[in-house]
Amino acid sequence: PAEVYTPRPKKVRDYFKLLRDKDTWWFNLFYAVSFGGFVGFAGYMKVYLMNTYQTDMVTFGSDFLNEANVKVVAGYFGALCIFAGAVLRPVGGAVADKLGGVKSLYVFFGTVALLAIINATVALPFAAAIIVLFLIMANLGMANGAVFQLVPQRFGKDIGIMTGIIGAAGGLGGTALIKTLGWSKGAFDGYSVGFILFAVVVLVAIGG
Repeated sequence: PAEVYTPRPKKVRDYFKLLRDKDTWWFNLFYAVSFGGFVGFAGYMKVYLMNTYQTDMVTFGSDFLNEANVKVVAGYFGALCIFAGAVLRPVGGAVADKLGGVKSLYVFFGTVALLAIINATVALPFAAAIIVLFLIMANLGMANGAVFQLVPQRFGKDIGIMTGIIGAAGGLGGTALIKTLGWSKGAFDGYSVGFILFAVVVLVAIGG
């Protein structure tokens, strides 16, 4: 039988050593944007659609829903966008294998930033907004796959530790995005500022 490689046990100082590496923080940012953005939008999608396009969804569902059940329509469209990000994650990894992880992140993050700015600055009709959100989620999902194509290349000997550290950053990114969108709605009665701030963070990640 083939010999099984057993890595040496990691110690607490190994974590601190990685946290002193600037690349660790860049990867944290990449995952906070990709996975965190996906989780944040997934968690807030229904609220966003209800607050922004309630009238359109009532019209859309008027044949089979009453206004009290418009949340069902928001849930359907939100699920559609979430589905895009979930199923396209392996596609992102495959694209990264062909183009390289860094180049693919430029494409995915660049697309997300552009679409977020469009959503923030243009009063999109309901159908166009769904398409934009669908594409944002799709590109975040693919960026997700691209990040984990890169992690073993940079941190092959510390993949276990890095998976934990980067995973934590993704969870924090999702929470931060939900809070940012909620703050934007409360402070400015709209989501434009929240989307702009998200786009800025994505552009910072591209700069890495």
